[in-house]
Amino acid sequence: MTTSGAPAGIRRPASVVGGVLLMCARVVSGGFVIFTVVVSWDTFAATIVLDGQKPGSQTAGVVLGSILAVYGVYLLLYLGLAGLVFTGRNWARVVAMSFASVSILISFADYSLNGAQITLRTSLVSVTIDILILLALSSTKARHYARAARAER
Repeated sequence: MTTSGAPAGIRRPASVVGGVLLMCARVVSGGFVIFTVVVSWDTFAATIVLDGQKPGSQTAGVVLGSILAVYGVYLLLYLGLAGLVFTGRNWARVVAMSFASVSILISFADYSLNGAQITLRTSLVSVTIDILILLALSSTKARHYARAARAER
C-alpha cells in the first residue's frame, strides 16, 4: 500500500496507521466532550467564574461557546494533521508528537499543582491516547517512512 506522499516502493508501516487511528480517536473523544457540554449546557455554564464572580447566564454562555469553538477548531486542525501524518509528512509527525507531549505535560502539571485526579472521568483516556500516539509515531519504522517520503520530494 503506497500513498501520494511516500515513495512508490515503500509500504506504510503499521505504527503510522496505528498512530493516525489514535489521533482520530483523540478527535472523536474531543468531539464527545463537546457533545457532552452542549447537552448539559446549563450545568457547565453555571460553573463559569470570571474575576472571582459568576457572570450572568448570557455572558457565561458566550464564554463557554467561545471555549468550545476554539476547541472544535483545534480538533479539526488535529484531524488534518493526522491526514498529513498518514501521507508521510515528517514535520506533521513531529508536530503530532509535540502536541501529545504537551498534553501529557499539562495533565501532569494539573495533577501536581492542583491535585486534579487522573481518573476515567477526567484525563485518563486522553493521557493514555497521547502516550500511545507518542509510542507509535516515534517508532523507527514511522521515522524511516516519514524521512523516505521527505527524501523523495
